[in-house]
Amino acid sequence: MARTDGADMVPVTALGVGDSPRLRGLDLAHVQLLAENTDGLPPLLVQRSTMRVVDGRHRLAAARLNGTRQLPVRWFDGSDTEAFVAAVRLNSGRGLPLAGVERSAAAARILISHAHRSDRWIASVCGVAPRTVAALRRRPTGDEQQLDMRTGRDGRCRPLSAEAGRRIATAIMRQQPEASLRTVARQAGISVGTALDVRRRLADEDGTASPGPARGTGPAPAAEAPAIRPALIKEQLDRLVRDPSLRYSSQGRALLRLASATLAFTEQAETIAGATAGHSRESLHLVAEACAQGWARFGSYVAPDADTTV
Repeated sequence: MARTDGADMVPVTALGVGDSPRLRGLDLAHVQLLAENTDGLPPLLVQRSTMRVVDGRHRLAAARLNGTRQLPVRWFDGSDTEAFVAAVRLNSGRGLPLAGVERSAAAARILISHAHRSDRWIASVCGVAPRTVAALRRRPTGDEQQLDMRTGRDGRCRPLSAEAGRRIATAIMRQQPEASLRTVARQAGISVGTALDVRRRLADEDGTASPGPARGTGPAPAAEAPAIRPALIKEQLDRLVRDPSLRYSSQGRALLRLASATLAFTEQAETIAGATAGHSRESLHLVAEACAQGWARFGSYVAPDADTTV
């Protein structure tokens, strides 16, 4: 086989049609368009072990229509399921775009072969929203796999439940109390915000604050309230307001406004909670939890012991 521009030249008769995410088969109008405009077409991607086309079915059909004898190809070395993922990824990003129903069908199929992959990873492959993948994952298929871990787009495995990571983080903090939150989070496979929560709960257990309620049984901030001194917090906020690095930047001013509003709200939290309608409490609880976690993560990022080199 001759080579051209880094690709191998392969006889058209040696190539077969691979598995495709296209539910409607070939688009004959697109094949005709490619047959009339052959200049600059990229090489086909071909699975080496089977000689089946992973990406380039329309280009192959156009070549056969023109009577072309050889085509440039690049090789794909992987399994059939990996070849399908590659086909979906390439067809979602260039050439004739996949229809919405084809992208959703591809996501459902990849969920079966790559159940360990995260919703965001599958969504990035198929060109759909992560919530679409999450909805597909919730559908009963009769072949559900109970997995404890998922692999994200960065290739890292993370637990579906943070409880195992919390236990690991607890052990690390007891053995290495000087370890930074980011170091603990990385070793335990949890977020920095979760690591911060573990550290606070350990402090409660050690007697520096009253033990907090179990997760999900009541408002989490209650255990930390005794440690907050309003006068000290107000003093620190006043100091931040005078900080030029914050006062004279748009992000700094936004942060100061948000912090001031949050502290003002917390002083009236009990009164405001008592005035809320019963039907809205569940939603408010979820939103409040998300806000608290967001502030906790931010706090861990600016903590004096934060490991900024990671």
